[in-house]
Amino acid sequence: MVAHGGESFWIATTPDTDYPALSADLEVDAAVVGAGITGITTAALLKQAGKTVALLDSKRIVRGATGYTTAKVTSGHGAVYSQLTKSFGEEGARTYADSNQAAIERIADLAQQHGIDCDFERKANYVVAEKDEEREQLQAEADAMRRLGLPAEFVTETPLPYEVAGAVRLENQAQFHPRKYLLGLAATIPGDGSHVFENTRARFVNHGEPCVVETELGNIRAADVILATHLPFMDRGLFFTKAHPHRSYAVAAPIDPAKAPDGMFINAGVPTRSVRTIRDGNRLLIQTGGEGHKPGLPGEDESERYEVLEAFLHENWPAAGELEYRWSTQDYMPVDRVPYIGRLSRRSKHVFVATGYQKWGMTNGTVAAGILTDTILGRENGWASLYDSKRIHARASAGKFVKENASAGIRFFAQRLARGEKRKPEELAPGEGAILRLGGLKRAVYKDDGGKVHVLSPVCRHLWCYVEWNDAERSWDCPCHGSRYTGDGRVIQGPSVEDLRRVEP
Repeated sequence: MVAHGGESFWIATTPDTDYPALSADLEVDAAVVGAGITGITTAALLKQAGKTVALLDSKRIVRGATGYTTAKVTSGHGAVYSQLTKSFGEEGARTYADSNQAAIERIADLAQQHGIDCDFERKANYVVAEKDEEREQLQAEADAMRRLGLPAEFVTETPLPYEVAGAVRLENQAQFHPRKYLLGLAATIPGDGSHVFENTRARFVNHGEPCVVETELGNIRAADVILATHLPFMDRGLFFTKAHPHRSYAVAAPIDPAKAPDGMFINAGVPTRSVRTIRDGNRLLIQTGGEGHKPGLPGEDESERYEVLEAFLHENWPAAGELEYRWSTQDYMPVDRVPYIGRLSRRSKHVFVATGYQKWGMTNGTVAAGILTDTILGRENGWASLYDSKRIHARASAGKFVKENASAGIRFFAQRLARGEKRKPEELAPGEGAILRLGGLKRAVYKDDGGKVHVLSPVCRHLWCYVEWNDAERSWDCPCHGSRYTGDGRVIQGPSVEDLRRVEP
């Protein structure tokens, strides 16, 4: 039986939103495209500074990557600081540490300032060495973190129910309910000339003074535009060559609080295992995550990822109840391990972007909001140079850049040589999709639960790779740059902004 993903705990436990769609042309000081943590935080900060803002999303707000996060609010991003010190020097690594620590406090301050009850609680974060050979690496990581001013120490015992070779413990970090937090923050935006629009897909941005955001429902004129769409749908900055998609999974089950580990945990090795608890009223859930991989790989059985995580959870916490939530998400991995925050291109004086959070979007997205807000307001920001979206850092990125783009090119051509299955569309089971060869041509074919067959071109509308079927999420996923589509071809995640083309069966 296929283990399907579904709504995350964060989405399932919060009310639906009902902001209007754009209904007429509009002019504001700043337009923010994408309503996840980066977009909402940026829009709220700009509104607070006296700017008029239009925040728009192609669907309902906080239902993209931010709605499917693990929601750890920490500077403990795995064993990253030794690597950052080698690539960017101690000053660059300290900037990364300081900015992410400040992001934790900014989230705490905004929640308190606006009276947002978002289950924010302080927790220690642990990066765990499961094998003896990883111990030395984490001892060096703890030393590096302390030199950078982080409250880290190397420990040999953790609250986990299994033995570890050691861990880096980072004090005074946090976890929260991201959707409660961001719905509360979004509510501060409308009024006094500012707006939140849902179900309003941006298709293009004309650079100029002012800029014009073109949507299906009208145009928004703004002095400044922020593309907070995970990966920008505008290819001008070539970010699809510098940040590459990666999927990961999470499951959650109820647990006796007496059996729950106190803290947030992630291992230093592979496969990744991420652990935290979630408060659900009077109950406590335990969440495990990991099993990451590149999306859209042929022959990949995504449903097995959920089964592996469930087995890990119940093996280590046998008293936990049955799984109540399964979900997956996708993030973009920058080639030099630092997000890209700043101008879309060198000529884009008023169009800005933030991407490549490397699965640490809660703090990095908040860092981005601060940098972009300061840039638009003309304020100095001491972190901006490290995150500069147009940086060229060959020492840190050249090898990864070549490897990832060569891999995308190989997939592009390999897909065209693959023949596709010879089954007939009616042979598909309800809810199944497959790349079939029909009339000598490859087609993306999906049979919905009602038995209706949808025949689509398999060519992704972004840069023409072929999509592959994701059985766990019932979606068509592009392996090159991460665009995703529903079974019947509607785009659900960029950089594509166009649906798959329908083909007559």
